[in-house]
Amino acid sequence: MFLCVVISCWMISCRKSGNDTFTDLPVVEAYLSPGTRISVKISQKTAYDNNAQVTVRDLDSLDVRVGFGGTEYRLTPAGDGVYKDTAGLIPVIADSNYTFRLVYNGTVVTSTTVIPSRPSSVTQSVTYIKMSQFDPENPGGTSSPTPVTITFANADASYYLATVECVDTTPVPVFKDSIPANDMLSSQPVTGTEIEIHPMNIRYFGKNRIILYHINPEYSTFFMRQSSTSQNYQEPPTNIVNGLGIFTGINADTLYLQVIQQ
Repeated sequence: MFLCVVISCWMISCRKSGNDTFTDLPVVEAYLSPGTRISVKISQKTAYDNNAQVTVRDLDSLDVRVGFGGTEYRLTPAGDGVYKDTAGLIPVIADSNYTFRLVYNGTVVTSTTVIPSRPSSVTQSVTYIKMSQFDPENPGGTSSPTPVTITFANADASYYLATVECVDTTPVPVFKDSIPANDMLSSQPVTGTEIEIHPMNIRYFGKNRIILYHINPEYSTFFMRQSSTSQNYQEPPTNIVNGLGIFTGINADTLYLQVIQQ
């Protein structure tokens, strides 16, 4: 169910400049969602310059805590820098606040988030579409059906996005003889009341799962920030104090779309 942000921008986020020194920071990745036990991934920022002196940290012996309702809960290490609420002690509830705390290299790393409400009044314009397989050698023979429109209530103009992923066990690609680099289609965040899914952006025929996410502003910035270059460097977005990454809440509703090959 989770939509994960690629965190490579944090892993090589040291400025490309001989005058800058490397700062050892933790990279946090956590998406809190109702119905799912809390899991937090801790990584270590790496330097752009291979000559930088970086102390390798033991990421499986940290004190990682998540707070809810005035109580802090210590998460259990699961290996590879992943920490989990294995006992299911922390309820994840819409419209509730959560805190994060970690001591990393003697520094307290913190963050806060809230769980958005579940999407409401969700509808989709159609539950199935028919389309031909796209053949690059005969592009004129392919027609595209009308986009699928997902509508929902959004009185406070908060952020929503949708993902589409095929759930068939033997998927057939929409583009003939192709293996998509990314099996999941993701829309851009919107603050309106509808999202259009263009059929030619769908990766596979068959049963596709559409997940409509209600997300927080800190999550939306990962999709809308401008790309960095060596000439115009921008720090990657983060809502982690004394660290990098994201600690955020999400909530979602699930729909299905059958994509029929003609």
